[in-house]
Amino acid sequence: MSEETVPESEQDLAAALRNKTRNSRQVSWLLDECIRVPGTNFRFGLDPILGLIPFGGETVATIMGASILNEAGKKGLPVRTLIRMGGNMLLNAALGAIPGIGDLFSVWFKSNSRNYRMLNGFLESDSGEQAQGGWWPVTVIVVVLLIALILNIITGIILASLIVWVFHQVGA
Repeated sequence: MSEETVPESEQDLAAALRNKTRNSRQVSWLLDECIRVPGTNFRFGLDPILGLIPFGGETVATIMGASILNEAGKKGLPVRTLIRMGGNMLLNAALGAIPGIGDLFSVWFKSNSRNYRMLNGFLESDSGEQAQGGWWPVTVIVVVLLIALILNIITGIILASLIVWVFHQVGA
């Protein structure tokens, strides 16, 4: 049976926390900040690049980012914070599915870095405080999904009308 060592100083505690979240830090860096534009401080990661791959690139990036949410759940983050983190992921995935615009959004939003900061903020707080903020990610996701549903319905109506028109022209 191994004994856990108690950190002797604040520096030891900070180092222990960094080690506990090393995987999440690496995932957030890889997906959101691993590439620096030369001559600038502007950084982006593989998330928007994976989003350029049709039929699954955004899914791969979301699955990779889910490891941060998984680690947060294992560390005992409050449900409210986990919901916000999940909202960040869903928002990035939903908008990331839109070619071009979604990739630009991923470059700006950096959901994995946001989630890593929320995880670290909780772990580094003295009393395990929840991340501050409201329900905006969930609200935005609902609005985006409603807009997507409406656009899907409109597209379906237009496509059905076009098919009927074509068949009517061919049969005439």
